[in-house]
Amino acid sequence: MTTVRAGDALIQLAQGHFADTPALIIDTASLKQTIATFASYAPAITAYYAVKANAELEILQIIASQGLGFEVASTAELAALLSMGVASDRIITSNPIKAPAFIDAMLESGANRFVVDSIDEIDKLAARAPGCRVLLRLAVDNTGSTWPLHEKFAATATETVQLALHAVDVGLLPVGITFHVGSQSTNPYAWNTALRDAKFVWDDVQTHGIYFNTLNLGGGFPAAHDNLCPDHRRSLDAIMEAVVDFPDATTVEVEPGRGLVGDAGVLVTRIVGLATRSGARWVYLDVGVYNGLMETTGGIEYEYNSLDRGGHEQSWTVAGPSCDSTDIMARDVQLPATLAVDDRIAISPAGAYTTVYASAFNGLPHPRVICL
Repeated sequence: MTTVRAGDALIQLAQGHFADTPALIIDTASLKQTIATFASYAPAITAYYAVKANAELEILQIIASQGLGFEVASTAELAALLSMGVASDRIITSNPIKAPAFIDAMLESGANRFVVDSIDEIDKLAARAPGCRVLLRLAVDNTGSTWPLHEKFAATATETVQLALHAVDVGLLPVGITFHVGSQSTNPYAWNTALRDAKFVWDDVQTHGIYFNTLNLGGGFPAAHDNLCPDHRRSLDAIMEAVVDFPDATTVEVEPGRGLVGDAGVLVTRIVGLATRSGARWVYLDVGVYNGLMETTGGIEYEYNSLDRGGHEQSWTVAGPSCDSTDIMARDVQLPATLAVDDRIAISPAGAYTTVYASAFNGLPHPRVICL
């Protein structure tokens, strides 16, 4: 199992936490530092935080106070931002399949730009939001991402051109291209490859009299889940180099989610049980696949640190507290051999896709969020 060592500051925050678990501790100083990195590329690149990564209100308020925009995919996410006073011109949506009520809510807020990747969605918008602006979602290579997103959404280059033409035919205004290189993309040049594909479509539609002005590069910016994670400046610099092939007036957007909040969070848990099975040692935590660590089912790896024990380490299988046999997060994790019930285990980076994925299965508690 490949892991990286969590930052000393984050583990120190976890070490000082003795309250009820599970608890997600957010290092607000670390969060603000990452926000500042993305903000520093404005106005050349505008960043919109993907709310789905962590929708905690205090986190949203911090991001709003630092000037970033937001990307939403549901009426609830939109309502949360509007209740905080976030202006509609700082809110976009990139969901290719939208509930009619969400379309209505976006329009009511003053936002009238949507993402499409099918004729059906275009026709739905033509009926529900006549004359709205649309971005076409292009299918791009997701190689290098831990959590690929290419199957459920997006159209091929040829299909994207046809979608743009159809949008015009039904009275919509196609204004650009969007794509997603896959979540947790560890290749800083993944966006460059996608941009080459986007340029082909960009030029093709122009021959039909359609002139784009917006490039939305989606998310994919990684958290420190493995040793190969590039820093965000390296990826953003590579993007800056690649977009010079597009017209100077092109609006360039990114949607960091995991990359913005992931490394700012550590999940503090407690051991609820220990067992030996077929000679292997198992440790059971009060958080698992169903109440915070669902992404482990898709290949996302975390670092596990004992906050109460040291000394000789051995291999452990780490599992959650539910009655389901699939509730196993990791195998061959090196932890102290002297682990005991009620010891604390810190799991990181956990700022993204933990609390938002938590369910009520088996009555398990959602991790509390504590911003420090």
